Amino acid sequence: MSDASELRHGSEWADHEDCIVGNEAGLTRLRNACEVALREGQYFGNDLGEFVGVKRLESAWFKNPQDSKSTRAANFVFGFVLLGIFALIVIGVATVIRWVIS
Repeated sequence: MSDASELRHGSEWADHEDCIVGNEAGLTRLRNACEVALREGQYFGNDLGEFVGVKRLESAWFKNPQDSKSTRAANFVFGFVLLGIFALIVIGVATVIRWVIS
């Protein structure tokens, strides 16, 4: 009987806090995913336990890590939408208060 693949972030346990933990099958899959990422730049799959993928980044990224431009743009749009929703709530509350006062 073969063990199921297990791969997790060790932060849940004090003994494994700064480690990736896994059984042999999970670590083998991680190694294979790393080999693909080294060769092709990235690997995504549902066979890495808690993780969805492995990416190879340039060394320069680690000196000045930042989100990609598309992620920053999406965050800006999301913030603008939240601001709009907040404005609608304020307008709605103000309208209700005017109705109550009249």
